[in-house]
Amino acid sequence: MKPIRFYPAILAAGLLVAACDNPSPQFMSADTSVKRETVEGSTFSIHRRENWVEVYRTSFEALPRIPVVLARAKTAIEQATGCNVVEGSLSGDQAIQRAEIDCS
Repeated sequence: MKPIRFYPAILAAGLLVAACDNPSPQFMSADTSVKRETVEGSTFSIHRRENWVEVYRTSFEALPRIPVVLARAKTAIEQATGCNVVEGSLSGDQAIQRAEIDCS
């Protein structure tokens, strides 16, 4: 009966994977558009609402560095939206990034 011990771990892993691309409550709206972009091997899901984006890196990478991920996320945002990232607004970590965009 030892395999039963693995069920909680399998369930937790499944829930974790299922939650990887769910936006925060601010981006759970009919007004939110979602696009996927790949930049230099990093795949991002870009959730846009008005002039704000919330970005999730969905690709697996061993020990990604924050500056590298943020630079790739900036490129992905600009490719997906056709807008520029407002200087100083991009923030986040290896998994989730947020930024303000300027489409003027």
